Amino acid sequence: MTGGNSHGWPLWRRQITVLAVQEIGRSVFSRRALPVYLLAAMPIALALLRSIFMSESERAHPTHTTTEFAQVFHFFLLRFIVFFSAAVLFVKLFRGEILERSLHYHLLAPVRREVLAVGKYLGGVVASASILGATVVVTIVLFYLPHGRAGLSALTSASGLAEVAAYVATTVLACAAYGSLFLLAGLFFKNPMVPAVLFLGWEVLTPFLPGFLKVLSVVHYLGSLEPVPISQGPFALLAQPIPEWLAVAALVAISGGLLAIGAWKTRGLEVTYSAE
Repeated sequence: MTGGNSHGWPLWRRQITVLAVQEIGRSVFSRRALPVYLLAAMPIALALLRSIFMSESERAHPTHTTTEFAQVFHFFLLRFIVFFSAAVLFVKLFRGEILERSLHYHLLAPVRREVLAVGKYLGGVVASASILGATVVVTIVLFYLPHGRAGLSALTSASGLAEVAAYVATTVLACAAYGSLFLLAGLFFKNPMVPAVLFLGWEVLTPFLPGFLKVLSVVHYLGSLEPVPISQGPFALLAQPIPEWLAVAALVAISGGLLAIGAWKTRGLEVTYSAE
């Protein structure tokens, strides 16, 4: 049942806040968050192993660490950890509650379906961005820590802090964009992992696509926001760099557009648990 809108935006804002807080609790403190924490632990474990087995000559020169972390962030953190963490969290916003047979409590409440979708999505964004943003910060600190005072000086310099902020901001935008995609997948597909694997393949192939196809990939815009450019390999097709403001605008537009489609889908959402 869709609730009325007699109180308009003030009521919707309060409902969105309540729904978002509830979703943050489920996404951060419940068992559904365990796979995300396991994924988040992987880059931290990698950074710890790197620090243990790093040679003394490498410890004395932290200059290569900037490039190393840039590669780890793009190819491992962004394309794997953030992608699959978003899949785990956002697919469960609706599909998970259908499988848990609890979604009808929300659908029967006097809340507009669009408000429900926005509230759950924002809760998922805050939860995923908090977990993964902290993961990025811890990982980059562990990358510089073995270099001692020189590493900490490089990390805490103005340029070093700017790089950390850029990586965290890129992670937040990735959570928003991938989150809207997987929220939509959870609404349209009974097995959302199938489109997830297909989209992952598209993201992996992005460097080898011509420019007019690269614009259909989320990672194309995210890569433009990374503070340290990296090589995509000898077979990658070069494309015109995207200004940062345009990349941010594109990611916001993608997130908002997919969320709008998801909110529209929830307007006719009916749950028959026996069919799931």
